[in-house]
Amino acid sequence: MNALFKVIDAIEKLIDVLSGRLQAVVIFLLMVMLLVEVLTRYILHSPLSIAEEMGGYLLVSITFMGLAYTWKEKGHVRVTLLMSRLPQRLARSIRFFTLILATVFTVPLIKACYDLLMDSMLFESRSGSWLRTPLVYPQTILLVGAVLLFLQLLVEIIKAIIARDAPEDTN
Repeated sequence: MNALFKVIDAIEKLIDVLSGRLQAVVIFLLMVMLLVEVLTRYILHSPLSIAEEMGGYLLVSITFMGLAYTWKEKGHVRVTLLMSRLPQRLARSIRFFTLILATVFTVPLIKACYDLLMDSMLFESRSGSWLRTPLVYPQTILLVGAVLLFLQLLVEIIKAIIARDAPEDTN
């Protein structure tokens, strides 16, 4: 059981770094890039030609890579009004069921991201802009974000199983 807690801790630390802290840096970089874009456009009358494309890639990174951290921090939309009124045992069962369901739906997401990445590698797909960015880079972010979400969901399932065995709160 101690080894299980070490694995859970390692996964959550990885998610904190990749899905939390790194994405905070990406948000800052996006902000700086947009600020430079605005300044060069209106002061120098010569906008950055990479800001739109790179901004889109950074936005995808923030979105997909942030999924696991958002789940970990309970930032996704939740139905607490109903759940708080249910008996604790029923609420735990519903939470467990929804965790299983979310994990099951994450599997085809991972497969689709993987297939997209493999197609881009096979056909050496590039963006349509003058940058001709290899699409394998932003698409890798999709796959990594989906896998991180899957791992976080597995951690939540394990925690739910452990909580199921815990004594009920009588409050």
